[in-house]
Amino acid sequence: MDKNRAWDLLNEISFVRVAGTKEELKAANILKKAAEAAGAEAVIEDFEIEEATISEATLEVLEPEYCRYPVIGIGKTKNTKKEGVVGGFKYLENVKEANLADIKDKIVLMQGRVRPDMMKKIAEKGALGYIMIGGDFYEEESIKNELRPSNAFGKDNPLPGLRIHIDNAEKLVRSNPTKVRMVFRNRNKKGTSHNVIATIPGTDLKDEVIAFSAHYDSVPYSKGSWDNGTGSVSIMELLHYFIQNRPRRTLKFIWCGSEEIGLVGSRKYCEKHKDELDKYIFNINFDMTGVTLGYEFVCCSCSEDTLHAIQYVADLENYALSTELGTYSSDSSSFAGAGVPACTFARLNPRGGAQIHNHHDNMDHLDPDSFMITINFVAKFADQIANAPVNPIPRRFAESVQKKMDEMKKFMGRDEKKDKDKKDKKDKDAKPEKKEKDK
Repeated sequence: MDKNRAWDLLNEISFVRVAGTKEELKAANILKKAAEAAGAEAVIEDFEIEEATISEATLEVLEPEYCRYPVIGIGKTKNTKKEGVVGGFKYLENVKEANLADIKDKIVLMQGRVRPDMMKKIAEKGALGYIMIGGDFYEEESIKNELRPSNAFGKDNPLPGLRIHIDNAEKLVRSNPTKVRMVFRNRNKKGTSHNVIATIPGTDLKDEVIAFSAHYDSVPYSKGSWDNGTGSVSIMELLHYFIQNRPRRTLKFIWCGSEEIGLVGSRKYCEKHKDELDKYIFNINFDMTGVTLGYEFVCCSCSEDTLHAIQYVADLENYALSTELGTYSSDSSSFAGAGVPACTFARLNPRGGAQIHNHHDNMDHLDPDSFMITINFVAKFADQIANAPVNPIPRRFAESVQKKMDEMKKFMGRDEKKDKDKKDKKDKDAKPEKKEKDK
């Protein structure tokens, strides 16, 4: 493995590459070309995404004193009428019954993420719309204008949604508004994103597969050098390593598009390849490595045995690793949700350190030597799995992990039983009725 080669590739893909854009496709082609130059076969798989185009998003206090606040819209939420919706105002500290008693005909300000079940609850109580808080009190002014665009989770969201910076949210609450108006207009359109997949066939155990993954898209405003150019380059270096050290098991290297809009690329990959996933014994995902000031971390969505095995190897290698059993907000969660034991490696920042999801996510706080710390360990650990005589990864999940995966599906607005029932009904309706045989 070569830190200079990795650093050069990281520089090359450090540009804004938002899901579904020509820049994302440009990055996909760079990664495909690099994988082929390393000696692997690589393909680009396109998949469809839904993009929310927002044409109008405004928030005004009408009474007691007029004021207009800068906001952005939350995609895939309900449109207001052209003239907007007018109502009272309520700050919801949390979605407790005591806070919900008087929200009828009001626009509510909410903190934290708004889950589909929460949105449904406030809609049933008669709220007219909601506003989410984003940002940080202590950000520099240039970042305060970079509120991260987002879409609501789930489908059929019953309320219009806006996002406001926390500075303005505080001013809004202190003004004690009695009448506010929100206007929100958006439409969904189909777009195209891309996964890049390179394969190293195994030798005598080629029917078993280890998947390495990392997302390569970024958010608006951000070059995404740390999040997640570093992860993308990490699995490229592992590709180089295993080209030179052929494994017994087959290895897949998957650069996922559209992670930043809801892990879409990895979910689409798992859906497309669902008939093959019983052969996948483990997913090793990377999301943000290489920061100069940071610490090594792994989140394991698998069995306790596997987590202990990772920690054991880390101790043998004198690799200072913090471990956690649970789910991670990255592509490993898609594989785990599809039944494949998974983990995400990261090198996380100390408080006040490097930043992501704004224009400060560039090469400034990254370092090629720090970058190799994670890769060197994972190469040793993955080499053992790739060449073990028998599969050492149990295909089961710790009870706490399973609980978190179920919670994540609920948060994403996914009800698998309901979806299956709908699909079964659709299939049944599509089948022609059988005619009785002539007697």
